[in-house]
Amino acid sequence: MPAERTELATVVLCYKASEDVVGAVRSLLDQEQPTEIVVVNSGGGNVEAVLRRAGITVPSLEYAERLYVGAARNRGIDNTTAPFIAFLASDCRACPGWVERRLVRHRAGAGAVASAIANSHPRNLVACAAYIGMFMRRLPGLPETMAIRFGASFDRALFDAFGRFDETVPASEDTEFLKRLPPELQPVWEPDVQTIHLNETRLMRLLIDQFRRGIRYGRDMHRILGKSHARIARDVLRQWRPAQALARAGLDGRDLTYVRLSMPIFWLTLAVKAGGVLVSQWSTDRPRPAASGMTAQ
Repeated sequence: MPAERTELATVVLCYKASEDVVGAVRSLLDQEQPTEIVVVNSGGGNVEAVLRRAGITVPSLEYAERLYVGAARNRGIDNTTAPFIAFLASDCRACPGWVERRLVRHRAGAGAVASAIANSHPRNLVACAAYIGMFMRRLPGLPETMAIRFGASFDRALFDAFGRFDETVPASEDTEFLKRLPPELQPVWEPDVQTIHLNETRLMRLLIDQFRRGIRYGRDMHRILGKSHARIARDVLRQWRPAQALARAGLDGRDLTYVRLSMPIFWLTLAVKAGGVLVSQWSTDRPRPAASGMTAQ
């Protein structure tokens, strides 16, 4: 998509040329309003070939080494020209209106626009447990006062004024960047901008994923906030109570019913994630796939 025809660039973050990237890029190409697209792939593979087999031709950048998410984001910033910049992980999909609603808020003066998360499998209890566990503060129906401001797009000028994403951390690079912004430049909440995250639908795979997330989360929160690992683990276990309140505020109808039915699985995931947090005090920093940090966020 020619840059001069667009106001929003979208950097698609991919690892090892995952086939998921086809759906992510296609969801952007299907938007009513066009977006400049660049795919940043790290860890090897040939993402251009993957996309070409699907009949898709968009600019892509290939890196044989693994990139942390911040580094992948920065490569995308450097290789796009639109005045506003969004990011999409390869395991996510942009819902209709994703580009248009961001631009409405940016044109109205917002320097950063945060987005909501939709469930990929709203009738699968394992996926519902994953959904409420990872995105309880980004549910589409949440009022602004209850929502966390991630999944943001940014005015390019913010990167000139406040620097780029930290390239040395495995995850939470968006948290670190947002801490640099003054209160008046923090992202606005726009629940009409919705991203679908491809949630896990199999229990064992979900538990393994949550344990690994716990390790990363414990390491990041200890580094960023200075909390002890035991305290971080306790905070994880206490998430069951706000999760129920947030579900009632942010969901309705059958979506809410299925999330409520998934609560026993959700409680199990909290215990497994807390175990990962405790293990993280003995783990070493290792590079993570570029796409892995985008969805929390």
